[in-house]
Amino acid sequence: MEDDGGFTFITANNPAGFKKKKIMTTVRKKAMGSYLQNEKERKPRQSREPSTGSRSSIGSTEQEAVEAIIANEEALKIFRGESRRAGRRTSSPTKSPASSGNDRHSVSIPSPENQLVRMPQPVDMAILEQAPMVRPPRTDVKLVYDATAPRPFQSVGKSVDPFKTMHQANHPSISVEYLKFHCSRAFGTRAMGQHWIPTLVKSPHAFLSTLCIASAHHDAVSDMQFESLHTTALRQEVIHLISQNLVNPSSRIDDYNIIAVTQLIASEMIAGGEATLDYHEAGVAKMVTQRGGLNQLGVKGRLASTLSWVSLESAVLRETKPRSMYADFCTSAQTKNYPPTATIPESPLFCPRSDLNTVKRSSRSSSSPRTLDLLKDIRMMMEFFLHETKHSRQNSQSLKNLYKKITTEYPSAADMQKTTVLTVSDWTYEAVRIAAVIQATAMVRRIPLSEALKVSAHTNAPTSLYSSSNASKSSDSLVSPTAIRHDSPLTSFSTSPSYVTSADSNFSSYFPPQSKSTSKFSISSSTTDFSSFFPAPAAPAPTGPSALLANLKTALDNSDLSDVWNDMAGVLFWISLVVGAASRKSDKVLKKWFSALAIRCSIVLCFEHPEAIHSTLLRMTEFVEAAGYGTNDEVVRRTSSTSKRRESSIAAGKRRRV
Repeated sequence: MEDDGGFTFITANNPAGFKKKKIMTTVRKKAMGSYLQNEKERKPRQSREPSTGSRSSIGSTEQEAVEAIIANEEALKIFRGESRRAGRRTSSPTKSPASSGNDRHSVSIPSPENQLVRMPQPVDMAILEQAPMVRPPRTDVKLVYDATAPRPFQSVGKSVDPFKTMHQANHPSISVEYLKFHCSRAFGTRAMGQHWIPTLVKSPHAFLSTLCIASAHHDAVSDMQFESLHTTALRQEVIHLISQNLVNPSSRIDDYNIIAVTQLIASEMIAGGEATLDYHEAGVAKMVTQRGGLNQLGVKGRLASTLSWVSLESAVLRETKPRSMYADFCTSAQTKNYPPTATIPESPLFCPRSDLNTVKRSSRSSSSPRTLDLLKDIRMMMEFFLHETKHSRQNSQSLKNLYKKITTEYPSAADMQKTTVLTVSDWTYEAVRIAAVIQATAMVRRIPLSEALKVSAHTNAPTSLYSSSNASKSSDSLVSPTAIRHDSPLTSFSTSPSYVTSADSNFSSYFPPQSKSTSKFSISSSTTDFSSFFPAPAAPAPTGPSALLANLKTALDNSDLSDVWNDMAGVLFWISLVVGAASRKSDKVLKKWFSALAIRCSIVLCFEHPEAIHSTLLRMTEFVEAAGYGTNDEVVRRTSSTSKRRESSIAAGKRRRV
């Protein structure tokens, strides 16, 4: 071994020689010396100056710093052989100016008169941003086509899938690329891309059924009174593909077929065909039974979860009782422990912690304190209501007091806009207020939500709200229903021409043939030319329940639905469920709009917060049952007409016998 400046060369005759005690001691001494030397050179002069903390902590801190420096110097001297003294040099932490100038390793401490005492600054925990409710898809991936922006008025073309890698629809007018774009913007999340999309792309009818939801949603947010040709044609094709798989024993009840039917039900929930929904749900229930139950479905349990909450939500929007197997599955899959800092979709229907922690941290509620108070009041009223029974109504007075507070003490947006300019938080509060009034009316009168809407519109005469400004709306938006359109037969009113394919005989037992939708208007070119001279008259202002729903839609339009209210997405989901059920017998366009909002909220949340969605829908199902199921006028009429025909036939038989 020989020492050459900063290096120490070690040699041995065999590998075992490097493990000798003398050599290993030399290596350790060299490593320690090098480390201490580097620490001494790296530590700046300012780090040895006294701390600016309190006076009591200065002495101990400087004493430790001085002792640490002295210990390092002694170690270096011992290693170099300059000093053989054992032990540690003691010195006072305070030095006179003369002695401190001679010893460069000593530390001088200023006197108390010259010392600047700084109080420690409090740590603001609010600077930490709250975690997002859902993670958007592909936010951290830089796409190739984002590198170059197109020039003004330069078209990049329609075909984003030039090689037709996606499953295509047979109807020539259906743009799969456009519907997929709308679907990703309205419903896409990172959790969906991880748990759901990989299965969808493996089957044509499972993939196209996803576009059925997107097309029905696009019709609803565009305020279309009649279903578009694209939605009708796409639904017919999906039904035809499902019927083909039903003939094949190997694919009749596989995951892809059940996924296609499940998403077909979701699209029908937006369209509002209650009779058609009954057939679809009966068909998928038979498929699940033949499969062996919900627990036998694939996609790592996501298919059973999705089918269950879709069925519960369908029952809520129709004010009916869901099938017990779906309620039992959601009950078994709703438990989860959440830490106090977790961001979860809280609402009056779902509050697993002692308080609405996520809503309380939201910028929407913090800017409008009334919102949080109103949510707490309606949640408390719901607790009183659901703990009652038909024979024991001991909470009646508490319900009346809360109902009076909700309907009288909270001002409406029409009153607020007289003295102030309404913000996004104010419009959020107004949407919560209207939904709370409808639900509170149903609880205090113990009537279904569809009846409570009529009572609320009568007792609280709605004042027409002004629509959102042009800056806050976009008619080209594909993400949220923010554009209030006033189409007419002479402008851009669109209807659905008849488009019906032949029903498969093997499939008719599961799903009914689709009803024909005929075109109501036939506009010639000459009529359109006169529209500039004779514009169509303005539509009359809505009255009664439609006016209250229109006010709520205006409030939601102005509340910025682009991110589904982000950390208050659970509250928006509660509003859509309450008003979606309440609008069941109201204006068809508004009913489809609120149903589409409910479907969007549930799809955005279900893959990242499945337990919360199960719990929310179970609670809403419990409320609908306690308030009373709504009657289906169509079923009542059909039953009465059938009974009348049966009575007439019996009477005719008696006359013949006589």
